Amino acid sequence: MSSAATQKPAEERELLPTNVAPVHYDLLLAPDLDALTYTGEVRINVRIVEETSTIVLHSNELELLEATISSDGAAALTASKIVLQKEDETAHVHFGQALPAGSEATLFIAFRGVLNDLMVGFYRSKYTDAQGAEKYLATTQFEPTDARRAFPCWDEPMQKATFAVTLRVREGLTALSNMDVAAEAAAADGLKEVRFSTTPVMSTYLLAFVVGELDFIEARTSGKHNGRQIPCRVYTTPGKSAQGRFALDVAVQVLEYFADVFGIAYALPKLDQIAIGDFEAGAMENWGLVTYREVALLVDDASTSSRARQQVAYVVSHELAHQWFGNLVTMEWWSELWLNEGFATWVGTLAVDHVFPEYHVWTQFLVDDLQRALALDALRSSHPIQVPVRRSAEISQIFDAISYSKGASAIRMLSSYIGLDSFFRGVRAYLKKHQYANASTRDLWDALSEASGVDVTAFMAIWTGTIGYPILSVTELSGGSQIEVRQNRYLSAGSAADAEDQTLWWVPLRITTSDAPSQATDDVLSTRSATYNVSAEAQWYKLNRDTVGIYRVKYPPGAVANLATAVAAGKLDVNDRIGVIADAASLASSGHSNTTDFLTLLRAYRDETEFVVWQEIVLRLDALQSAWADEPTAIGQICALARSLYSPLAQRLGWDAASGEDSLASRLRALAIRAAGFAGDQAVIDEALRRVSAFFAGDRSVFNTDTLRAAFAVAVRAGGRAEFDQVKAYYLDPANPVDQQLAALSSLGFTTDTALLEELFVFALGDRVRNQDLHQAILAVNTHGSNRARLW
Repeated sequence: MSSAATQKPAEERELLPTNVAPVHYDLLLAPDLDALTYTGEVRINVRIVEETSTIVLHSNELELLEATISSDGAAALTASKIVLQKEDETAHVHFGQALPAGSEATLFIAFRGVLNDLMVGFYRSKYTDAQGAEKYLATTQFEPTDARRAFPCWDEPMQKATFAVTLRVREGLTALSNMDVAAEAAAADGLKEVRFSTTPVMSTYLLAFVVGELDFIEARTSGKHNGRQIPCRVYTTPGKSAQGRFALDVAVQVLEYFADVFGIAYALPKLDQIAIGDFEAGAMENWGLVTYREVALLVDDASTSSRARQQVAYVVSHELAHQWFGNLVTMEWWSELWLNEGFATWVGTLAVDHVFPEYHVWTQFLVDDLQRALALDALRSSHPIQVPVRRSAEISQIFDAISYSKGASAIRMLSSYIGLDSFFRGVRAYLKKHQYANASTRDLWDALSEASGVDVTAFMAIWTGTIGYPILSVTELSGGSQIEVRQNRYLSAGSAADAEDQTLWWVPLRITTSDAPSQATDDVLSTRSATYNVSAEAQWYKLNRDTVGIYRVKYPPGAVANLATAVAAGKLDVNDRIGVIADAASLASSGHSNTTDFLTLLRAYRDETEFVVWQEIVLRLDALQSAWADEPTAIGQICALARSLYSPLAQRLGWDAASGEDSLASRLRALAIRAAGFAGDQAVIDEALRRVSAFFAGDRSVFNTDTLRAAFAVAVRAGGRAEFDQVKAYYLDPANPVDQQLAALSSLGFTTDTALLEELFVFALGDRVRNQDLHQAILAVNTHGSNRARLW
């Protein structure tokens, strides 16, 4: 066996040699939060599969001090040399004699590293304590391939092992890892050693440890479906633990819900969640120790917006779904990433709908996930859901809306077709068969096929293995009693060339009509075109009822007019109203239909009352305005149209919350204020400026938690130095809730003052804005035509 990385022919994967396999890690780490360094020792029990005198494992940015190996009671061998290969992030440990095949051995490596500021591996996160002093905690982020930055290991998802972690830390600090504490003992020099129970078999990217001054709150699950009460904690830096109550309440409910629907109890003895100040991802599903950005976990009951509160509920649910789907059963390789993320996105949404049905999250899913996925997948540069990954450097490229949102949309489409009961029977069988092991997409399709009696693989392989999705063009035949439906690949840049249009997707049509609007056909299009019956007497017909399918629909003009009439009369359900306007806008943007058709259809939505429908409308008009940003006449016309839609809505809703209104009504008010203000509604602009002035003069009652973000954005855009500085100061005040701080930061990019814009760039690139939040500061700059060129 060569010491060079081996390759799997199917994808030419660059993997470690398979001549040595890890079984168990005993890991000791001693972080120094003053020097921002750490030392470590790891003892790895390995199986020698083939005779070798060299062991190759992963190591990155570590100093390996010494290595030995002992086997079957024989004297330990000291490594003759250790060669670090920076390009492939490996360490080649050479010994003076061969290790026999079939033997077991213990590899010992002493090492040291730096608690970096890159938010990967074992790194440092800065915070300010109640006295204003800057302090650090140490934490980890290993997915996808950064466990190797913390300790030498076989850092591939298939190389599962057990882990026994010990942390040597200063007295007074809290030490956390995936498992519960097995023992704690004093050590020399004011230190203590915290030893954790051994984990189940797991992949390296799911290991985690945190050290710092921490507070926590605790609760237990009911135990109804887990068979025992699971202790759950939320940890924060000092003084913030009360803000973890909402996330904790969500966790104790969702852990029981997943144990029920998956048919398998949560595997670990505890669940910890922790808010980290410096955190690159939104959250990370480390088994038993889930790490989050503060904004994704913490809720201030008095000040956090309903939007941010709902996002916390979703992120917690998403990460806890991974405790089964990803942790208990792990993808065999990163080309199967969607198995983790697409499923967690879908079932995380399902869990939020279970706990908070008033959020109507499946309707929001259409805008937040389905339309987001469709936008990205309409590009020639998109990729399939299941994408070949050859080497580590390629993995980060697929953590995107295709793996997450299109993957989730594919599961939603499939589960709708075979039914939730059959779907979860298959999922339970899949989890039971592959628990504590690795699995592939084909394994899931096989389980679902057996549970449903439908050959899932036959049609879902097209969706996961092929780039893009179709546009369905409808032609009316026989006086309207039949329709011909033709599929072609949809591209946002226009019609696909023949070479790009070879795929024939499996497309559930779900045709509904005014005669039976609550019903949908089970017709499926799997050829280039086919003909279907519809009622000639129906006032309207629509494909893709509930907007479940992953495709666009182009109707003939008469059918569009009929749908517009149905929308105006309130005859279409909310999901269908979203689908109609989203398709019309996309087809206009791509040149498949006229922009005037979309704008005409918009007028049917004047009396719309649902937040999510308005959210889609605003996104589409914003995109249209952005496309015409350099054409003042066109912008004026678009803004006039926008005012005709938004101003009556803003006037009807007002600025102050109505008694008993739900979170979506509150979010709709904020959306109307921002949209009308940006469209040039002077009354809204004046009121925003007045209320912002009053707010910073001390009257905090002028905004609720949702309207603050909208008013900040309008005031910064329409105002000047005073408003910019006030909103900036609000961001810098650590006493404000983190989601409201970020709302202030994101509002600064709406300024139209070139001097303030230059100041913003300097500020955003300085040390007052965390690296993870840089995009928040500058994203809005791209929304204003005159600022866009300066940004780029």
